Amino acid sequence: MNATIADTYEIAMGRWSRRLSRSFLDYVAAPSCGSLVDVGCGTGSLTLAAATRYPKADIVGIDLIPDYLTDALRSSAPNVRFETGDASALPFADDSFDTAFSQLLLNDLDGPAGAVGEMVRVTRANGTIAATVWDRVGGLTFIRLFLDVAAIVAGADGEDLRAQVFDVPYQNEDALFDLWSEAGLEAVDTTTIAVRMDFIDFDDYWQALMGAHSLIRVFYANQPADLAHEIQQATRRAYLGGKPDGRRSLVASALAVRGVVSP
Repeated sequence: MNATIADTYEIAMGRWSRRLSRSFLDYVAAPSCGSLVDVGCGTGSLTLAAATRYPKADIVGIDLIPDYLTDALRSSAPNVRFETGDASALPFADDSFDTAFSQLLLNDLDGPAGAVGEMVRVTRANGTIAATVWDRVGGLTFIRLFLDVAAIVAGADGEDLRAQVFDVPYQNEDALFDLWSEAGLEAVDTTTIAVRMDFIDFDDYWQALMGAHSLIRVFYANQPADLAHEIQQATRRAYLGGKPDGRRSLVASALAVRGVVSP
């Protein structure tokens, strides 16, 4: 059976996005009986976590990729509906929601400011707009481990890969603060959320790594066989840390921001 994009995401990041969603919802502090929209909901980790936390709320998850939504619908909840749509042109009327939030989307958009503007448009006055992104440069240990190895073993090609993966617009809390402030939001604040990424063994880690980013998969697949083997073995040694293969728990951090729509 061919793996879908949703299957690949689930293996690589889905389990961690579910873990992140719980802490992110603590930070968002949405009204328990309001209407909420999850913009760029993917496979529904945040949407479904919100549905469990707020069973009396009306929750919408929207994403541009139907394959993600198909996966999300497998675990749908009575107070949730999923729609296909573009974050930069949301198919909702002005002032439709009490809260708009987004998890792990902004760094994958060509125009994040447009998506934030749309979240503001569809949210009522005094409603909350919030988002979180992985701290890709300083906080994703499991990716950093491989990228540093690749930069050392593969030289310039590995260094180029590391630079490309880390080349995202929001690399610190200040950048997110500015994005929210420039959107006209009030009471803007930021935080860093830490979660653990637990791997059964190196094979589990490697499978997640190869699904984590298309640039990593392409880079590794295009290496000569002997160099690919050397990169994998060096990464394995880094993962093991001088101990027998087995479970490892690596810290991952995400940057989060929230603000209030002006009255």
